[in-house]
Amino acid sequence: MEIDAPRPNLPAYFGGEISAQPRKVATRIDGCNVDFFAALRAYVESVVPAKRVVGLILRNRVVKIFLTATPGARELVLLSRIWEFSWDPRWDHIIVDLPASGHALALMRCPFLAKRTFARGPLRKRADEIIERFSDPNVAGLYFCALPGEMPINETLETRQILVGLGMPPIGGAFLNQFPDESFEHSQKDLLTALEDLVEAEGGEGPNGTTRAPMPPTVRAAVEAAGETRRNQVIAKDGLKRLRAAFGDTLVGKLPVLPGTHSQVADAVSLIILDWL
Repeated sequence: MEIDAPRPNLPAYFGGEISAQPRKVATRIDGCNVDFFAALRAYVESVVPAKRVVGLILRNRVVKIFLTATPGARELVLLSRIWEFSWDPRWDHIIVDLPASGHALALMRCPFLAKRTFARGPLRKRADEIIERFSDPNVAGLYFCALPGEMPINETLETRQILVGLGMPPIGGAFLNQFPDESFEHSQKDLLTALEDLVEAEGGEGPNGTTRAPMPPTVRAAVEAAGETRRNQVIAKDGLKRLRAAFGDTLVGKLPVLPGTHSQVADAVSLIILDWL
């Protein structure tokens, strides 16, 4: 389930069109993209049994202004749709692709905001139901997906801390995306350092006062790519260490670099450099 995505990702994975109503996209997999107005209709239908009245409510200008101006109302309606799906026996599991951290936080905070805003009424009742349902670790769990890099890891850890304070949904684990699946050996690191030194010294004075021969452009590019890969590996390993410290060793997974694995890239770089050497 994607949430109010202007350009949903599911069609790229499975083909076909995606709408707010779940449809079969693969064997034992259904998919949908829940937009606000579809979620609003479902919510109003759940509290107003007469369909004719539902249409009048949804076309009412005052209602639209209320939902636009009320803090958290949009998020509560979207979260309400997830809550409704969570009771449907058609699915063993529901994977919700949440928006980026800031919007996801707004989504999770909205039931608590509604509790403070409304003393009673259908919105207050639904907020209470959502909190009770999604606070249950047997029902829901939140998993983070972070990219290697100091800023994405910092954002992940900060978001985790805020959601731990909310208590909803319970924190599951984390995945570190685009993790290089291969590391340089010591001998390769030494060779790469020597090659990077040659790039730095290119055009300078060589032995016996001679000018150093220029490095072929393809080899220079390969050395720079290898150096960038090594730096990315260091960053990724540091990020993995920080995530494991926060979530626990058994609750952090790695996702490879796609398309094409890092080992294939490393092999291509090695062939270019070795041919020149």
